[in-house]
Amino acid sequence: MSLSFEEQIQNANVLLQENELEKSIDNYQEALKLATNDEQKIHLYSVLGRLYQQTRNPKSALNSFEAALELCNQKIGEEDQVEKASLLNNIAAIYADFDAEKAIESYKVALALFTQMMEGGEAEVIPHLANTQFALAEVYNKKHDFYFAKKYYKEAIKLYERLGDDAYFPLRASAHYQLGNIYTEEFYQFDAKMQYLKALSLFESLIDQGAKSFQPYLAAVLNNLGVTFNSMGEPEKALENYGRAFEVYKELSNQSYDVFQPYVAATLNSMGIVHAEAKDFEKAIAYILQVVELYNGLADTRPREYTHYLATGLHNLGLFHFELRKLDLAMDYFGQALELRRRLALEQPENFDPDFCATALNLVELYQAELETKVDVDFKAKALELLHDVEVRLSRYDDHRPVVKNMKNDCEHYTEYFNTVDEEALAVNLVFGKIKELNEEIDSTIDPKEKMGFQEEILQLLTEKFKNYPDNSRLKAELAIAHANLGWLYLRLKEFNKAEQILLNAPKLQNPPMSLQCNLAHSYLLQGQLDKALPLYLDLKDKTNVEGKAYREVILKDFEILERDGINHDGFDLARQSLS
Repeated sequence: MSLSFEEQIQNANVLLQENELEKSIDNYQEALKLATNDEQKIHLYSVLGRLYQQTRNPKSALNSFEAALELCNQKIGEEDQVEKASLLNNIAAIYADFDAEKAIESYKVALALFTQMMEGGEAEVIPHLANTQFALAEVYNKKHDFYFAKKYYKEAIKLYERLGDDAYFPLRASAHYQLGNIYTEEFYQFDAKMQYLKALSLFESLIDQGAKSFQPYLAAVLNNLGVTFNSMGEPEKALENYGRAFEVYKELSNQSYDVFQPYVAATLNSMGIVHAEAKDFEKAIAYILQVVELYNGLADTRPREYTHYLATGLHNLGLFHFELRKLDLAMDYFGQALELRRRLALEQPENFDPDFCATALNLVELYQAELETKVDVDFKAKALELLHDVEVRLSRYDDHRPVVKNMKNDCEHYTEYFNTVDEEALAVNLVFGKIKELNEEIDSTIDPKEKMGFQEEILQLLTEKFKNYPDNSRLKAELAIAHANLGWLYLRLKEFNKAEQILLNAPKLQNPPMSLQCNLAHSYLLQGQLDKALPLYLDLKDKTNVEGKAYREVILKDFEILERDGINHDGFDLARQSLS
């Protein structure tokens, strides 16, 4: 016995209440066959469209809504305009997933209908108009047409504010949040900040009213405010907002670990990066250690998703320890990151070869530092082996990506360095590094006796190294300059004979530093040997030093310094007269 229209509807409604969606669809379809007028058909097609959406059957949903729309278009009454506009919105919502242009077309027709009704005094359609503008903005945003996305988000916000109902807070907040994201994409940080702050206020109000389901949105806004404040050069405010986001995500993670624990890790990572950018590497390390621990746990259960995050955390720990010159720890973390990235690159080379090469090149830079500090040629061999691996990997890719091009240049630079560097050059560079530090100590004091101690250490370092490499011209030249500098300090300390001996013991050069001759002249003058001093002064009179300063001025300045040290000698005036 066949059922009547009313019985089919009644059965369908019962099944719907019992959440038997597929069975209810069957009854509604049977009822549709028995419908006797357009109103019944439009209603049933609309119901079926919504049920098909719920059961993830967009094609059938689209067919049902379009059938209802066709029937609506055949009717003329103004009372059908709301239903027609609603159908257009439903059709647009389906198209939004695969055809943005058709979605926009349908939303705009619905928008025109709702606008016409509102202007005609039908205030009850304002919520529908606002929702249509919001939906239209979402489609434009999805296709990165930011001009129209901003336009319709702002129009929707105006109407939601006009309605003044807390029920529209979620959509208002979402519109402000999306505007913030768009302004962030457009690098308008101030505008982004203002939109995020408005979204924050609305989400906080919703949560205060008991709507805890909005906590994830609150955390997302706080996180984006952290990003925005950091890009605006306000790291303290960035950390404050990241800190609040972290607390929310931590609470959410206690409720749903798998969903929110990754956000906990990501927020801690952001805080670590802010500290690193501020050169506070100790705090950065403290945060990234937590990040690595969290990603290590996540990678154990979901390796394909989180191993590369773990590798990035280890890589950053290597960088930060490198900055602190804790080279052993830096090498350990770089090594761990490299092995993880090597494994990832085996499975997905195009995605992870660049990451592997980035860590490898940092490790090569560390090998260079160790080589120059310890003069251990094992680091040279390790670096060249790693550079060969990097070169092979990078050769697979074109230079259209700036990061690849830069790494190729770095690889070439380091390869040339390690192929040409030798033990003598390293040993000499190491000495000059120490001498640079001693010269900084000399410059930090005005006491000639303190300067003397550092200068004697410089002379000793150079003398010992010159015994090993007597043909090194750079060492020989620097050794001569060290004799000249030490001789000058002996002069200032009134040890004129010692000054003379130091200056005469300087290595013989084809072009000796003129400071040697100048200070030797001073030593002769102060020992009463004018016949030796004056010819040396006169020879220097019209020459200039490496800074382009006339030696006549250098000599006269030296006399002033010696007089300030309490050294008064008649020969100063005689020398001044001969130089004038």
